[in-house]
Amino acid sequence: MTVPTLSALLAEQAGMLEETAAVPTGQGTDYYLDDVLFASLAGSVAEFHLRDEVGAVALRTPDVTSSARGVGWVRFAPRRLDGHARDRALAWLESAWRRADAELSGIADADGGGGRGAGAEGSEDDSELDDDGDGPDE
Repeated sequence: MTVPTLSALLAEQAGMLEETAAVPTGQGTDYYLDDVLFASLAGSVAEFHLRDEVGAVALRTPDVTSSARGVGWVRFAPRRLDGHARDRALAWLESAWRRADAELSGIADADGGGGRGAGAEGSEDDSELDDDGDGPDE
């Protein structure tokens, strides 16, 4: 089995998130919902704009640091893209999308709804995040 790159993994998942625009940059890809940037990829490093609670949990996981982009942004640079790293990347991409949707909808709690719906199969509610920020481990 071929292990997908972080770029391929995020591109596939972003394609399932309603109204997401993938905009090529000189170094990778930025992901937008309308005009709200919610994730960015440069090489093998992804950055996600997460709700404060989710970001705080994410910062306690391997390969995650604060992003220079500012408050709420985390930088994920997995040394190995194993199953746990893939799960976190996908969960954080969707969580960042929901945060952007809530911002556009004027909703304070990013998981409080929003008009669009994630559109990705198997969407998870961030209220069930475990210590590594990606939901129950299987």
